[in-house]
Amino acid sequence: MGRPTKPPRIAALIALSALALAAPFMPASLQVVAAAETDNRQTVAEAQAALAWKLIERAAPGADAMVSPASLASAFSTLSVGADVRMKAAMFKAVGFDAPPEQAEALLTTARKALAAADPAVFVSADRLVFPPGAQPAERIVADLDKLGASHVVVDVSTPDGAKAVDAWVNDVTKGLIPQILGKPLDRPEFVALNALRFKGKWREPFDPKATAEALFTGVDGKAAPAMLMRLPVAERDFRAERGFIGVDLPFAGDRYSMTIVTSTDKPKALMDFAPVKDWLSGADFEPRRGDVALPRYSLETQSDLMPSLRADLEDGLKSPTAFSAFGAGVTIEGILQRAKIEVDEQGATAAAATGVFAARALVDDDVLHMVVDKPYLFALRDRQSGFILIVGYVAKAPKSV
Repeated sequence: MGRPTKPPRIAALIALSALALAAPFMPASLQVVAAAETDNRQTVAEAQAALAWKLIERAAPGADAMVSPASLASAFSTLSVGADVRMKAAMFKAVGFDAPPEQAEALLTTARKALAAADPAVFVSADRLVFPPGAQPAERIVADLDKLGASHVVVDVSTPDGAKAVDAWVNDVTKGLIPQILGKPLDRPEFVALNALRFKGKWREPFDPKATAEALFTGVDGKAAPAMLMRLPVAERDFRAERGFIGVDLPFAGDRYSMTIVTSTDKPKALMDFAPVKDWLSGADFEPRRGDVALPRYSLETQSDLMPSLRADLEDGLKSPTAFSAFGAGVTIEGILQRAKIEVDEQGATAAAATGVFAARALVDDDVLHMVVDKPYLFALRDRQSGFILIVGYVAKAPKSV
């Protein structure tokens, strides 16, 4: 398929991926090891692509969507040190792994080691478990956290000062790109698992600022608006084009990181229309082709509640009465919040994300309901004996106190 004649309409299907470089000549034993490492990287990449799609497909129609699969997977990996078998299996399933928990855990641990070996001037990822006062973690938990390179602190995040301390840590790791993850104290917190990451890379082939020009960007609603499109001239790059879609994998300096961009070759597509090419986000099957690229210079910032997207996969773990017994009886995941930000220009990209997994003590009985009337509600004052409804109403706003 030839390249599109119009500037491509870029959809929000963008992923940072690590590129594997294999030496052409090495002993047979090392070749086997290198092949296994490549397979492991591809397994992680495929799991991350599946997770990425699961998280963004719930975005509101016509809205921008952005998440960090890496940040969530890292937070879950840290959290797994205190999880029972059912919760571990559920968490690894939730982040895209079909493999047995032991294999998934090994893959994530290896991937985390690769992250830790990154040039800190380009990429940093940090993890932390926050325990409430009086809940100092056991020596085994501390040892396991040390092996993962994760820190731990005892902070009361139910207080304003405690919440500020957590936000300050996120702000420091991301160098101000994500100033906070909590924003306010938490109710009934048992622990908080945190990940924060930051990326700042320069393109291997920078865009020429002189070639950047205003062009019309046609949104999913069919409306056109001006955007500044950066341009790369015709050259050999890693492209993929089929089924009415076209993608390019643009490397950053050093070739460890790349940005995969996928768009349609005809009319603008809604997010769900990209489902047939969601696996492209893993960077698989891109091949050298000659072509040019026009990409918007852009910035995007999002905040996402990830729990609705993950609840089904986590269900069995959430039902376990010993889900996080290493941290306390009846403790389970209550919420997952993520913030992300990216800025892309002619020189490269700057991105950051932070994930907070919040846990609270839950009742063991799976059938127990929790009703909190903190939003509009209906009410009826009934006479059970006669069947009459004496008073009925709908409260739309905060009622006056008696």
